[in-house]
Amino acid sequence: MRKDNAALTEKTVSEPAPNPPASMSLFRYSPGLILVCIAIADSIRLPPPDLWWHIRFGQAVLSQHHLVLFDPYSYSAAGHYWNNHEWLAEVLMAAIFNHVGAFGLILLKLACTAIVIIALAAALAETGSSTLVQFAVLIGAAVVIKPHIQFRPQSFTFALLAVLIYLLTSDAYRRTGRLWLAIPILALWANLHGVFIMGIAAIGTYSAISGLQDVMVGRGFARAIRLAAITVAATLATLATPYGFGNWEMVGRALQNPYTRTVIVEWQPLATAALEQWQQHKFVISNYDIAIAMMAATVISWALTIEAADLPLFAIAVVMTIAAFLSTRNLPLAMIALAAPLARHLPRAWQKMVSAQESARRPQRSGWINQAILVALSIVIFVQGGFFARSLISPYPYPASACEFMKQHELQGNILNTYEWGEYLIWKMAPESKVFIDGRYDTVYPLDIIYKFALFNFNQPGGDKVLSEFPTDFVLIKPGSESRKLMDARTDWKLIYDDASSRLYARQDSAAAKIPGVPVAGIAQPGRFP
Repeated sequence: MRKDNAALTEKTVSEPAPNPPASMSLFRYSPGLILVCIAIADSIRLPPPDLWWHIRFGQAVLSQHHLVLFDPYSYSAAGHYWNNHEWLAEVLMAAIFNHVGAFGLILLKLACTAIVIIALAAALAETGSSTLVQFAVLIGAAVVIKPHIQFRPQSFTFALLAVLIYLLTSDAYRRTGRLWLAIPILALWANLHGVFIMGIAAIGTYSAISGLQDVMVGRGFARAIRLAAITVAATLATLATPYGFGNWEMVGRALQNPYTRTVIVEWQPLATAALEQWQQHKFVISNYDIAIAMMAATVISWALTIEAADLPLFAIAVVMTIAAFLSTRNLPLAMIALAAPLARHLPRAWQKMVSAQESARRPQRSGWINQAILVALSIVIFVQGGFFARSLISPYPYPASACEFMKQHELQGNILNTYEWGEYLIWKMAPESKVFIDGRYDTVYPLDIIYKFALFNFNQPGGDKVLSEFPTDFVLIKPGSESRKLMDARTDWKLIYDDASSRLYARQDSAAAKIPGVPVAGIAQPGRFP
């Protein structure tokens, strides 16, 4: 009897994580469903404010054959050191645009989207859940992620995190994850986008909890040491950039910047964004609502069916969910991280609550007719979303006509601009004209510059000092901006151009203010890339 107990203890100690119950993956059951999810996640093709400068800065590196380390585009921080942590993404985007045009960028975005969805589908297959649950979680994640997968370097972050989560999920459930791949993934990630820090958080959380579990149940330190070594190596790999420790310093500044949530809308907390969405569109289910529901379902279902094997995955999902509640821009990270734990535990929690038994019948592959219908549906979604468009048109106001007015009258100089227009103005007006601020934000601009701009932009006391402290030649703002009140009250500045999207001011004693017929009432045009 004592011998049998010893054998049982030995088996328990050395036993790896339990395998999930066998189930068919979506790849085998219905690849068309995965294609539909890709089409949905990729269906928004609008030019974000950052697109113009991502291409312009990438082109600068390609033409000069070296990084631009000091700012040549602004007059408020001219010559200031510039940590362009997205340099590789911008070079890649610029190279594709130079050779293929806007359609090349559409294909690049599709590639990132496909990697996200395919990696998520692979991770869901590791959970052993039914194909219905896998598809429900996958399409829910696709809908939430859709507005965030844009023509921006952050799309690379979503793709690389999805691949990393797949590796971790495979390791958690079947110990087949090739976790050493996290090292080159993080090295590449650190050169593409600054949110590589979340990749370190994922592998670090997984390694700490999984290694501790092994030690606590008596499996020894071998795996814990191996996981710790991979985490350390992956972290060190993020230093393999032209900026070295500078990337980490940049991340620290971004997290500590007190003005970020005031100036940049996508940095606002999830609760605030969801409440604003509800107030504007009552009784309309938004991606925020779906995301919050999936987060709540993950926490509740895991709490009802706690399983030690995927505790590390659940912990990662919690970390990413907290990040999403702090800032809506992190919503896709949460969706990617929680997909596997949700698919694993939701059906089990449901069975526990209703005392139902899981069906043992294995699903049959979907027929070719169903696949043909799904492919046709995907094609319709792609076409309706502008997949073959030659240019990208923004629905948001841009100073396109104001820029044409300036070029027509050969107006050049320093422009105090609306924040989200800085990148567009660099694309349209540089190098002859320079901007006060743009989307590079605290990678270039010191905090005091950002603070002074915020005072002006929101018409706060002292906001007018920016007009005398800096050599500003023009002010270009939105008609609904708070700063319009400030500018309209100034007698030393004159409105010279006005349309539904923008208002352009020049100094009263300047040549621009003496152009015959000013202020000119123009017709607003949409922002169009290129």
